[in-house]
Amino acid sequence: MDQSLKDYVSVLSCFPPSVGRDVAVAVVKPLAAGLGNPSTRSLLRTDRQVKWTMEVLCYGLTLPLDRDTVRLCVDVYTDWMMALVSQRSSTPLPISRDPNLYTQRIVRHLYSLFLPRSDQVSPVHRSLCQQVLCSVQSLARESSVMSRETWETLLHFLLRINHTVLTPPTPSEGISDLSVAVLLEVWLLACSRCFPSRSLWQTFRQMFGSWRHQPAVVEQWSRVAAALTSRLLPQRFGPSYPHFEVPDEDAALVPADMEDERVSHTWFQVLHLFRNPADLTCSVAGSSATSSQDMFERENAHLPGIFFRAMRAVSELVNAFLGVTVRSSEQMDHLLPNTGLTARTHFRHRLPSLGFSVSRGPFRDRLPPYGFSRPRSGSAPPTPVNFPSGPDASPSKSSSPPQKRQLAEHVSKFSSISSTPHHWKSSSPPPRSSPRLAAHPLRCNVDSLLHLFGTWLFDAAFRTSDSDLPSGKRTDATVTSEQWAAGRAEACGTLCRIFTCKKTAESIQSVYLSRFYLVLLQSLQDACPPVVVSVLLNSTCLFCCDLRGVNLLLPSFLSVLEMVLLDRDLVQFKGLVSPVDLRRSSIFILLSLMPLPLQLGPVQLQDSGGKMTSDVKAGNFLSYKPRLLSLLIGSLQTEMDTYNVQLLLAAVLNEVHDSAAAEASHTSSGPAQEAGNQYGAASGTSRTRPPTNRTEAAVLWVHGVRLMTQRLTSHWRNDSAVCLSALETLGGLAKVQVQVEDSEKRRAISSVCTYIVFQCSRPPPLHSRDLHSIMVAAFCCLNIWLSHHPVLLQQQGCLLEVLEIVELGISGSKSRQDQRVAWKENKELNPASLRVKEAAEATLSCIMQVSGACTYLDGSLREDTLLLNDSSLKKSRYFVLEGSVILAMLEPKPGPDQDPSPSLLVVFRGPSGHHSWSLQLHLLPRDGRPIQTQETQRTQETQRTQETQRTQRTQRTQETQRTRITEPQPPTADDVGRKCAINQQLAPENMERVPSVAADQSIPPLNHTGTVEQVLERLRATLKIQEHIEAQPQLSGHSIAMATCRPPPPISSFQVTRVFLSHLGLLTPESVKDPGINSVQPALLSLDSSLPGFSDNLRRLDQLPSRNRDCAFVFYMRAGQRKPREILGNVEKQTSVSGRFLDFLSSLGWPEEVGRLQVGRAGRSEFPAVLGDSGGSVFDGRRFILKFADALTWITFIVPSLHTYTDWLRSSEEVGQATVSSSNHRCSETRPSEDIRSCHGVASFFSSDSKLLIVWVESFEDIEKFPLTDLLLETRAQTETSSSNIQVIFIHPLKTGLYRICLHGTTSTKLGLVNPLVDGMVTSRRSLGFLVTEMVSNCSHRWRLESDSAPPPHVRRKHLINDIILGYKSCCSEPAFYSALFHL
Repeated sequence: MDQSLKDYVSVLSCFPPSVGRDVAVAVVKPLAAGLGNPSTRSLLRTDRQVKWTMEVLCYGLTLPLDRDTVRLCVDVYTDWMMALVSQRSSTPLPISRDPNLYTQRIVRHLYSLFLPRSDQVSPVHRSLCQQVLCSVQSLARESSVMSRETWETLLHFLLRINHTVLTPPTPSEGISDLSVAVLLEVWLLACSRCFPSRSLWQTFRQMFGSWRHQPAVVEQWSRVAAALTSRLLPQRFGPSYPHFEVPDEDAALVPADMEDERVSHTWFQVLHLFRNPADLTCSVAGSSATSSQDMFERENAHLPGIFFRAMRAVSELVNAFLGVTVRSSEQMDHLLPNTGLTARTHFRHRLPSLGFSVSRGPFRDRLPPYGFSRPRSGSAPPTPVNFPSGPDASPSKSSSPPQKRQLAEHVSKFSSISSTPHHWKSSSPPPRSSPRLAAHPLRCNVDSLLHLFGTWLFDAAFRTSDSDLPSGKRTDATVTSEQWAAGRAEACGTLCRIFTCKKTAESIQSVYLSRFYLVLLQSLQDACPPVVVSVLLNSTCLFCCDLRGVNLLLPSFLSVLEMVLLDRDLVQFKGLVSPVDLRRSSIFILLSLMPLPLQLGPVQLQDSGGKMTSDVKAGNFLSYKPRLLSLLIGSLQTEMDTYNVQLLLAAVLNEVHDSAAAEASHTSSGPAQEAGNQYGAASGTSRTRPPTNRTEAAVLWVHGVRLMTQRLTSHWRNDSAVCLSALETLGGLAKVQVQVEDSEKRRAISSVCTYIVFQCSRPPPLHSRDLHSIMVAAFCCLNIWLSHHPVLLQQQGCLLEVLEIVELGISGSKSRQDQRVAWKENKELNPASLRVKEAAEATLSCIMQVSGACTYLDGSLREDTLLLNDSSLKKSRYFVLEGSVILAMLEPKPGPDQDPSPSLLVVFRGPSGHHSWSLQLHLLPRDGRPIQTQETQRTQETQRTQETQRTQRTQRTQETQRTRITEPQPPTADDVGRKCAINQQLAPENMERVPSVAADQSIPPLNHTGTVEQVLERLRATLKIQEHIEAQPQLSGHSIAMATCRPPPPISSFQVTRVFLSHLGLLTPESVKDPGINSVQPALLSLDSSLPGFSDNLRRLDQLPSRNRDCAFVFYMRAGQRKPREILGNVEKQTSVSGRFLDFLSSLGWPEEVGRLQVGRAGRSEFPAVLGDSGGSVFDGRRFILKFADALTWITFIVPSLHTYTDWLRSSEEVGQATVSSSNHRCSETRPSEDIRSCHGVASFFSSDSKLLIVWVESFEDIEKFPLTDLLLETRAQTETSSSNIQVIFIHPLKTGLYRICLHGTTSTKLGLVNPLVDGMVTSRRSLGFLVTEMVSNCSHRWRLESDSAPPPHVRRKHLINDIILGYKSCCSEPAFYSALFHL
């Protein structure tokens, strides 16, 4: 410290006070009068005059403030100091010649103004001090001629006055903020122009540490540290690193001309000025040992808030180094009451506060009694969660001890969390909620951050318990020690954030990991509400970033999750955070914990040194699965927020399929089967026979279905987003094969039907497009259940219920209502909307296909000709049935070795696809034919084979030769030679319900014996009359020659088409006659196939799919890759990709050769043979693709390679410095090769506005660098695709064998979150393929629901059929129509 600043006394102090005062007044007034007047010159000419005057002014600064003497002295001195900035006429000439020397003396004299005095708190004194500080600030900013001695004197002066102002017990009100701010700003200016010496830095650090009890110090220190960090980051990490935004006034503190080396040096020195914030707790412990309670509270009232603000500043700096922090000016307006601190940031910025308000209904749901394992009473309430609405009956966990309630009230003063509810309508898109804000890939390592901030963070997380206080003060200071929980929570949250930002290939020192795990164990087991909240909010990705040993924390986290997710009210966390945010973070953690028991199974969990409570006992991972499942179901019962419910629904489907797949793999046949499959034994698309006994997966399936069906028709029915996710989840559960009763499956169908009835019954003003979209989704869910469980339609009640719903969707009302029956001709067609009607028609078509697919022969049949060649077109006749079905009929001529019986080939083309039949008519029944020779018998056997085709409908569609509703699978050894027993009913069921007609009385019943005699008498009389007539020719004597009856000769020409139409009842006057109404066609109409373009239109119709066709591209991205060519070249060789990626490819579908319709489904054993030595490039669409198909969906997976996509990639030479417009023009000129465009399903990828990509990333940090725009494929006919319509699913393999999911793009639509994959989810190998295919299907389905340009397949076929009818119908009269039938 500059010794000249200490005890400086003027020579006037030797005289009596009156003398000094009079001299000061007499001297200062003339000097002050000349200030500011350019025409007035200074009265002082020599150095001796100036020095004597300065002695007087120095004494004048010590006078009382009741007069203007002190003010005038300050005015004179501040004016003379500006000689270092500019020359003025009022400045004495000696000062103008040597301004640095005299400015140093002036600064030393001005220190007297800040000395303690009785009237220090007066406004006049504060005003004068502020004037001096502002002058010093202006001098440092504007002067360019200050010497090093002047800079050091200035810094010593500011240090001394701050030490005087801020050191206790001096009152610090008034000028403390300004004095610290000026000190730090001038210090930064000195670092830029004249860097302070090491001794000066040491003095600054020692004095600054004694000022930490002042709120202004921590506030100004955090400003300067943030400003320096904002300047440091671009220097260290480059201009592409996220900018650390600070207010403009804070950024201006750092001089723009400061050198980079000085910036880093200054940043490090300023950072360590505050020292370890955890030492504030030690100072409290030391002072409380010698002071009274009142003195203790008075001196340290601000310390908890200061500790919290210091840890907040450290947290902001950590976020800046991670590249995740965004500071806004709005955050500066929140104040921390009773601390004097300004809350510059919110208490939590990792997850956005999205407090959606959802209407609460009475909670009456109870879990069905299925023997589910429930949590223990010490950790969470039982799973049948029934929360009463009264305040006196709160759950046991919601009541906190008195000291914790006081802690919550105290922490609420320091946390500026405001959970303002955002009322969200179901028709608006929910905001994107990510598990955390993504850290930048260029961020520094975890160890580097912990080297900088680890000591402070770990000490702050540990040094807040009563053990830090002396034994005599622990009881008295219990509440006081708990007041430090806000800072401790900030430290714990920052540590969680650091460790969750670990890079993929990064290793962390074991000492840091062990200390971090101890922090988490202590934080979770102490159950301090602020700390628990901070840990949960910042640990959403903790279990999916490959931290060594992190899975050992499962028991502790599980107990806390039970405390949060099973408590609806969360009383102990009120005032700390929005309950919605807290539950959401807990759900994300739960999503990452669910696969661990099955993945790690028998691995034992060790007791962490006695730290675990009695509720958390050691065991293996598998022992925690019942608690996790119970927590999942209980959370779904308790949760009320829309977005959170959708997350839980996705978790239910993931866990059910994972459990079912694990159980199926254990019960599969032997190790030989597993050894034969080199790419994994279980996948999402492979189906194995479920075990016969009730399994854990079946129990969970029943719980989930019961809960969703009950909520779908009660609590959720008014929330469209939740209902749509529930319908998608129910559809996914229908595809999971578990052994449950048919009544449970019937429950799902009945609930969906009830939901459709409820939505249709809404008043017309409440109908909207979103409502109709949900109804369409409900019908699609029905189709999935009926197609995967066709046995349910054998139940008459289920069939009747589904048909009534179909009738409701098509006509708008049911025929049976309130014991009244409305006939078809009397009903008025008034559907809810055209889309709902079309969805109901698709369900009716699905019912018809299911009912006709009872027997299963060989999976698929080969497709016969579609009668589209030239010869068939000339010989075939085309008719239209009911204006919706095109009927093509061809009468083939029998060959010389064939039976001459009439035969007919029929092809039906309708909205649901095209189906073909081969019919043959025999003149004699099979059993009535005479015995023939052996050669004739062989001919007859051939005829019988052809006759079998008449009794068995061969139904073929465009995609597969047989529209099979259940998922196609190769026949197993158990099915070979099996005969399907079919009960042939000679009379319909419930015959007594059928009303009788007159024909039923033609045969009298046996019990009517009274009329039999009368009938016999009439019969005898009739016989006598007949005998009399027959005897008449003999009586007349004429002889009659009786000819022998012989059968007529067989005809050689048949009108089979006329006979077939007649047998169908179509050749009636009513069906052929024109109704005479515009736009209404006759029931039977002929088409003119000779018109040009007819065959082309039929081919277009046959090319239109009858199922939803989707396409997705799969990429493999190795670590560190950035260029598209590098990414596409990975799949060329098998050595360039991982085996887990190939296992994933095999789980997506089965190989199919492009342009060749494959018979049946290829097994998984064919995948290695097709793959060969490639890494997946064989499925690039040139020859093979990966196909997944069921009755309703067709998904094509393409693995792009360099060979196929060379023309689509824009090279660096093409791009160069071209503008965006020219680049877009070149993209529009490029076209993909025709071979891949001809691939099934790929054309929909190019023509659609929504694209879906699946990217396998080895390094999670490379997600942000994925070259999406360069890999997007655009055609000339396609408009520019916006980034909002691109959906990317990133899959990152973890070391535990699990997979981390990251979603980019439109993963949430205006109708809510798309299930079952959510951002941040962790899934297993068994479920990955299934979940990806479900995600692709659901994303495409959501897009079709929201798009007006994407009608369902059957609607597109229906429109094209209508166009064909209008363009090629034969305009002929009725006689001409009949005449044409006889002249075929």
